[in-house]
Amino acid sequence: MADFQANTRPFAELDRSGRTRRLRRLAEAALTAYAVPVARLTPLAHGQNTAFRVDGADGHRYVLRVQRPDGPGVAQVRAEMAWLATLRRETGLVVPQPVPTRARDLVTVVADPAVPEPRTCVLCHWVEGRFLDERLSAPQLYAVGEFTARLHLHGARMNGLDRRRVDDLTEFGRTQVDGFSATVVERAVAAAGGDERIRAAVARVRAVRAELGFGSDVFGLVHGDLHQGNYLLHRGRVHAIDFDDCGYGHYAYDLAVACAALAHLPHREELEEALLDGYRSVRPAAATTDPGVLAAFAGLRRVQLRLR
Repeated sequence: MADFQANTRPFAELDRSGRTRRLRRLAEAALTAYAVPVARLTPLAHGQNTAFRVDGADGHRYVLRVQRPDGPGVAQVRAEMAWLATLRRETGLVVPQPVPTRARDLVTVVADPAVPEPRTCVLCHWVEGRFLDERLSAPQLYAVGEFTARLHLHGARMNGLDRRRVDDLTEFGRTQVDGFSATVVERAVAAAGGDERIRAAVARVRAVRAELGFGSDVFGLVHGDLHQGNYLLHRGRVHAIDFDDCGYGHYAYDLAVACAALAHLPHREELEEALLDGYRSVRPAAATTDPGVLAAFAGLRRVQLRLR
């Protein structure tokens, strides 16, 4: 192994395709933990995590996710998979269905000499559907709103999972007792080159969170990244994927993320209203869909994305 490592270019110096090739070998090793006969392994995406499509010799399709090293830890990924499994079992919502390993675990940790650290991997059944984005219609956004409300109804009951807060300011903030503490804010402002608008956005969302409170009617387990790249339409139904950022937060945060992601579309206002109408048809929650509340969380989301 030492000779192999000595003659291998450092992982951090590789381009995207080079890193994906290295991770493919690790993915192949991860798949040996599952009772899935693999016919083909195809790279899908290399972003924060790396995903591979797995075509099984049994005719089924799966997605293998190789976790980024600085992301959620093993216990947190296991909690994510536990929520997905419970959602599949207890609701009619279509979300990724985790595949257990031969050891009946929902995660596996794999090391490869060409990758600098062990990686947490999960395997889920393939979720059917199409990403529509600019072709999204108001009736489809209404269905997305209904889906989101049902997700939140279930998330309200999922207390105690090992998942972080989604609406803290930064990764550093999530390690602190108060994710909006003065220290967290000062570091965020400095990281943004002294932009004082961050301080104003934090003050606004802090006030909104205090006004909303943290009861199960407004706060619970949420998706955390519900933009149109993470939900699909299939035969008139909404399917959601990529729960990697799921965690505890105000339900309004999920809605703010979904609405903000529509900003580039010419019929944004119509789509946003359809989304919120669909949500209210299942959860008539005035506070969660209040325009001022949504604007505050949208401002927080912009800051979070800027500081990633």
